[in-house]
Amino acid sequence: MSYNEKNIDLIIQYALLTAGQGDDYLSRRLGPIHLIKYVYLADLYYAQKHNGTSFTGINWQFFHFGPWSFQVNNRIDAATSAILANRHSFDSHFKDEDVVRWEISDDDLLKRMSREVPSEITIKLKNNIRKYSSDTEGLLGFVYQTEPMLNTAPNDYIDFSIYTDQDKVPIEKVMLRFEQISNKKKKAFSQKIKALKLARTFGKKKLIPVTIPRHDEIYNDGINWLDTLAGEEFPTGRLKAQFSTDVWGSDTRKGKQ
Repeated sequence: MSYNEKNIDLIIQYALLTAGQGDDYLSRRLGPIHLIKYVYLADLYYAQKHNGTSFTGINWQFFHFGPWSFQVNNRIDAATSAILANRHSFDSHFKDEDVVRWEISDDDLLKRMSREVPSEITIKLKNNIRKYSSDTEGLLGFVYQTEPMLNTAPNDYIDFSIYTDQDKVPIEKVMLRFEQISNKKKKAFSQKIKALKLARTFGKKKLIPVTIPRHDEIYNDGINWLDTLAGEEFPTGRLKAQFSTDVWGSDTRKGKQ
């Protein structure tokens, strides 16, 4: 699968410039892990509007804690240098911790660059960047919960084809089917809708009397009896759980149950 270096660089630069508008100067500094995740989100938002086709053409992989791409990682230096972003290096006591950050603040350049990024990307991505910026934990948590990630197992490639329109029924066809229904059925349908709305309205106004319970001996005995129905008390301490690898493909993880 071919990828577009120009589009990769564009998103990296857009993300860095958007972060540069933050009030906290430390939050403006983005590392490789942040830039890579923002490029992934750009591809996701673009795929949602373009039948599963990504903006960069990257073949994303579920690696360690989220989507990863060596191609994006390898473009960071060139993309940041092209807009003269400041590069900061520092020592780290953690093996996998990023030791490099980039930052730049240039409103005029951001305005020009925003015109090059598709609106279906900027409308959502700019809010993500303003919310998470360099918050690694928050950003990773958000990205991990995206639909393509929940449909992918570790080390597998991420598939944006879940956003294809082949299984969606066009609204025109839905309206055509409705027009083909007899007037009698349409009337009955409308009456049911009105009844549902009326029931919902009355339901909101319904008052439920509340009785304050008496916390006496009988009450306490009842609570203790209910506790015995739960079985033996769950042991405390450090426990180890094992899960089948099938959990990655389960409907529960995908949010279908």
